[in-house]
Amino acid sequence: MSLLDGAARQIAGATAMAAGRENWKTSLDRSIDAVFSSFGAFVLSAPFVVLFTWSAKRAATRVPDLTGTLYEIAPLELLIVGDLTVYALDWVASLALLLTIARLTGGAGRAAEIIVGYNWIQPLVAAVQLPPVAIMASTASAGAGGVAGLPSFAITIYLIWGIIRRGLGATAPAATAILVMLIIVGGVIEFFGSAAMRALAGP
Repeated sequence: MSLLDGAARQIAGATAMAAGRENWKTSLDRSIDAVFSSFGAFVLSAPFVVLFTWSAKRAATRVPDLTGTLYEIAPLELLIVGDLTVYALDWVASLALLLTIARLTGGAGRAAEIIVGYNWIQPLVAAVQLPPVAIMASTASAGAGGVAGLPSFAITIYLIWGIIRRGLGATAPAATAILVMLIIVGGVIEFFGSAAMRALAGP
């Protein structure tokens, strides 16, 4: 089985986990080797992040509502490096938070499924978030991107919420609360990352 075949199988398993299918535990490899290899999901996610950044840069130069934003004033190279860095930091911080919650709630034994599931759902999440900004860039319409962003946001929430619930064995309200915590962590990291990129971009 090739590396891509293995990655596809793990992404399918993580998707089954997020959806709560009965066979997700058999379709998702949670061995020690699988835990370490799951961090290779970043390699599959990174191209989507780069395409997102490129599309956002293009949208910022075409959509009047985005005039003066970071994606208009900063050079593409800085945006790509900055977005990849922020993406990686958000990924690591979110995973660390989930593992901390698992340990504090007596679910340390679930670490493998949390790591593998969360890591392998990331390429799919990154792919789902690309169409809205690509549509905005191609149509030069913030409204079109906003409409496309609604299902993208819903799918992202559904996938991450499902991974949290199955990975931690959490109730629906608890999974929702933890998801909000992840969103806050991501927002803080993005805020400081954007501030750093704006400072580097200069006046």
